[in-house]
Amino acid sequence: MGIGGIGMSGLATILQERGLAVDGCDVRAHVRHAAFQRHRIPVAAGHDLSHLSDEVGLVVFSSAIDPGEPELLAARARGIETISRGQCLAELASHATLVAVAGAHGKTTTSGMAAQLLIQAGWDPTVLVGGHVFSLGSNARSGRGRYLVAETDESDGSFLFLHPSVAIVTNIDREHLNYYQTFDKLIKVFQQFVNQLEPEGTLIRCEDDPIIRRALCHPSQISYGFAPQADVRAVSITPCGWGSLFTAQYQGQRLGTFRLCVPGRHNVLNALAIISLGIVLDLPLVVIREALEAYRGTARRFQVTKLPRNIWFVDDYAHHPTEIRATLEADSGSGRHRIAVFQPHRFSRTKLLEEEFASCFDAADGVIVTDIYPAFESPIPGVSGERLATLMKAHGHPCVRYVPWQELPTHLTHALQPSDTVFFLGAGTIGQLCHDLAHQLRTSH
Repeated sequence: MGIGGIGMSGLATILQERGLAVDGCDVRAHVRHAAFQRHRIPVAAGHDLSHLSDEVGLVVFSSAIDPGEPELLAARARGIETISRGQCLAELASHATLVAVAGAHGKTTTSGMAAQLLIQAGWDPTVLVGGHVFSLGSNARSGRGRYLVAETDESDGSFLFLHPSVAIVTNIDREHLNYYQTFDKLIKVFQQFVNQLEPEGTLIRCEDDPIIRRALCHPSQISYGFAPQADVRAVSITPCGWGSLFTAQYQGQRLGTFRLCVPGRHNVLNALAIISLGIVLDLPLVVIREALEAYRGTARRFQVTKLPRNIWFVDDYAHHPTEIRATLEADSGSGRHRIAVFQPHRFSRTKLLEEEFASCFDAADGVIVTDIYPAFESPIPGVSGERLATLMKAHGHPCVRYVPWQELPTHLTHALQPSDTVFFLGAGTIGQLCHDLAHQLRTSH
């Protein structure tokens, strides 16, 4: 139930590949339709008691499913076992050696890089990532090796079902406070996650994050970052095409030069986590180097489409001020005119972080703010995309405009100029708009 979600779809395909008969339902049945067809997984639109045939022995439900959903209640009333997405992942992980990636930002890219590393090593891992990894051609794979690489989900506490062998924690930020209520509670949950490492497990932690430095430690740990005290650190970074060259050290010893084909200082930081993982797993440096160079990114993470009139679209999932700032700064050397089109995600997040949102677009030449994507939340009076645009102007950004969602395609079509780079930012439907508009521009020229 809720099979269209990125985590749910990955679980479904892995279970299908392992010989189970899987079907699903979703209010947005068209999502990932081609992938489900390829795996021969039938998907129904919406929820209905008729889905609970006599053959159904297990119902796995997304965190997006309302606890009072009649289909879910009916399954329980009939004695059908029901488990959450997080519990299903934990069941998979209980039969594997788990490399789990957690944190507020960078999880998907770091998980994708980790998957690439273990594939490059010939270990044939099972992989479950929260985005379409281009080098995998999917967000999931069912391997025959003993390792499982999984992007975890702290948004609802479900990563506490897991007991990793290796845990990578990228950062801790003020996210998901609609669930946790306070930042201290969120930090304590991360501490519990680290405490649940297997007895011989290892923590890989980002030394650049002050919250992690203060709150997370483990008897067996390795740190990474740009900070001088990090075990694994980058000592020089040089932009190279659509990526970077950087030199890395481990405890003061030079590891050599590494090449990334994805842009930005934040991706170098993600790569340092993977070098740390390679060291923990005792992999040869040449394998680590080849894996990082082979990584080609993930859908909706700085995904670039080049269009007629030298217009570039950049589709990015960034929906938190920290992520938005990092995405815009990753392109700071291009010299192109940059427009950020932002669809805020959730009323609660917009309200909580409105001051940070007002100041995180400084690297963009122009900003267009549209309506908030609710993600199942009810509106909060006074919280809107229009108000956010007003706050950005008050902060001092010279070129900000609010455009209602329905008017956005027409507005952009008329506003685009040759050599513009347009960033489509947000975790809602903004990515689909980016690709629809790109198709329209291609076919009109």
